[in-house]
Amino acid sequence: MKEENEKFTDVLIERRKTYDFLWASRSLQLQPAYKRSGGWIYSRKEIIDHVLENQNVELALNVMARQKNVPLTVVQNEARLIIEEIAGKMHMPTVRWLALILSKILKRILVSIRLNDDMLINVKNEMRKNVSQFVFVPTHRSYMDFILLSYLFFTYDMTIPNIASGMDFYHMKYVGEMLRKLGAFYMRRTFSNDPFYKHIFKAYISTLVAHSDRAIEFFIEGTRSRSQKTLTPKYGLLSMILESLYLSQVPEITFIPVSISYDKPLEERLFAYELLGVPKPPETTSGLFRSLSILKEPLAYGNVFFKFGIPIRAGDYVTHQVRFENVCRPEKKLPHEITTKLAYDIIECHKQNTILLPFNLVALLFNNRVYTNPKDFYSVDNLILDYKWLKQILIEKFQINFNPTAVNAPTPESMKEDIDKYEVLNSLQTHKDLLGIDSDQNIKIKDRHIGGIQSKSIKGYSLKETTLKLAIPVINVMIYVNPVFAYLSRPAMAAFCILTSQKDLVLKNYIMLRSLLSGEFALPTHLNESDIQKEGEMMTEFLSQDIYIQPFDENAIDNKNRLNLILSILILPFVGCLQNICKVLIEWCNVHNLLQKTIVIECQKLMEESLYHATELSRHPYTLALDVYPAILSSLVKCGHVTLDENQFYKPNKENLVSIVVELDNMLGQCSNGSYLNAFPSLIPEEILNLQAKL
Repeated sequence: MKEENEKFTDVLIERRKTYDFLWASRSLQLQPAYKRSGGWIYSRKEIIDHVLENQNVELALNVMARQKNVPLTVVQNEARLIIEEIAGKMHMPTVRWLALILSKILKRILVSIRLNDDMLINVKNEMRKNVSQFVFVPTHRSYMDFILLSYLFFTYDMTIPNIASGMDFYHMKYVGEMLRKLGAFYMRRTFSNDPFYKHIFKAYISTLVAHSDRAIEFFIEGTRSRSQKTLTPKYGLLSMILESLYLSQVPEITFIPVSISYDKPLEERLFAYELLGVPKPPETTSGLFRSLSILKEPLAYGNVFFKFGIPIRAGDYVTHQVRFENVCRPEKKLPHEITTKLAYDIIECHKQNTILLPFNLVALLFNNRVYTNPKDFYSVDNLILDYKWLKQILIEKFQINFNPTAVNAPTPESMKEDIDKYEVLNSLQTHKDLLGIDSDQNIKIKDRHIGGIQSKSIKGYSLKETTLKLAIPVINVMIYVNPVFAYLSRPAMAAFCILTSQKDLVLKNYIMLRSLLSGEFALPTHLNESDIQKEGEMMTEFLSQDIYIQPFDENAIDNKNRLNLILSILILPFVGCLQNICKVLIEWCNVHNLLQKTIVIECQKLMEESLYHATELSRHPYTLALDVYPAILSSLVKCGHVTLDENQFYKPNKENLVSIVVELDNMLGQCSNGSYLNAFPSLIPEEILNLQAKL
């Protein structure tokens, strides 16, 4: 929600005034996150020894020794090597040198790093009470996330947390050890089938929670969001942390959600390729040095925002009553519904604290223009007018937390009376390699495909070069549209149903979309149909009361319909993906041993064919993005339209899926049928234009 007069402080302002070396080498009065009563804070060696002495670990060691028929000391040595692989090794001289280097880089590539430091200072003051362990839970939008967050902690004289990190960094020569000294501890991507490792890792986490004076930091989404949408939460590490409270090893655990928003993530172009199935380059030290090319253009990556959310107390979920039941029944485990509820509350806090930046609205309006006026280029003047109109609605009607730079950033004198124009032009300058302004002052999308993709390395379907040439820049645009779903996923689904459905079917169709797209938009899945129905009634009533929202009328697309149309077109690619995967599953319903990989590849293949057929109902290039389909497939399983057996094979319910496709066809048939092929012929090779003409 929007907070009036909220202050965001730019930490780079002071860095531009003083010497970085003096700042990095200053005397520090670090505030520890937690100090257990009795002073039981462990060193790294003591943590490792404590893990080996853990009751569950000792039991696992004895079982492993018997299975391998080797002396216990052999498996103990194996366990010690695993803990050495996992354990962090904080080293303040390394932290200081990295802070010095990072400060110089950040001042070069960024305009500002802004945060609501009142909240961070409140958290720091709470840490002085020593009554709770703290866990920072940031969103994951870039490799820069934990580096920048550590930079903020160092700036505010706070101990850098124990940071959960993937093994990709561990294998980087020199860099892996450097990050360990910055506070990282390493965890394997999956270890559910390795109980030996799992027992050791769980014991390490419980030891950190109970016996470290440093907070813990982890990404609840598990991986970077290449799409820049919020991902569904992962429960493993969260459950391990909560277990320490459940077993009364600590008096309280406080979670601090942190929402991170980028004007322009460093991996922007790579994300588009990864979404289409091109594997990310392996993390290497040489690759890290090559990435320093980002220093060529000063301030090229704009602003970064950190919004620290209101602390969430785990004790409100793992109550005294829940813990009392554990005392009475020691074999009882932490109820999964508690972990689920807390995880989605953290995710919801992430969403409500998302900062929308000017280019998010510019990208949204640009994408909308393609589907409403595909042959009419967007002029800069018209874009500014539409931007001002939409921004006002989002702030006043939807109470969206929008662009604190408008209030806090210095603005050129010539632009102070027209801040909206300044925001649009400034954002277009930052993203000039994606959306350019031609000599007629029209906005044009640019070709961003670098070519030379090896088909054998592709994870999905091997797309044509001509398709990649179209899809890469469009998906790049959508990466900047997607953050608005933090606020608008439910309104967009409701508006789409109002626009495309008969009045008596609006609520039914909303429930269908809400259930089947819940995984894609990280919406709570533990709600029953009655709760979703109430949500739909509230959302459709909220939209229907607005003067900008009117029921569908193909002959009256005027100003009153604009918001409805924008919201509907916003959700259109995802409805298209839902329709597509249902069609693929129907076609493959008699195939045995149907795997997720096969389904996703067939979806991408079908969507490439659809792009060039004017009669198809869904022709948006974003429907080629691979990450959408696993999320929808998971929702189809949860709703009972597809079953998944113990071998991870899918069995579609053809009757249910046919019913869904019929309804989606009816809804999509009411939508604008614009296309990026129509809008930007200059971007599309001649052979594709000829093919489209023949069709």
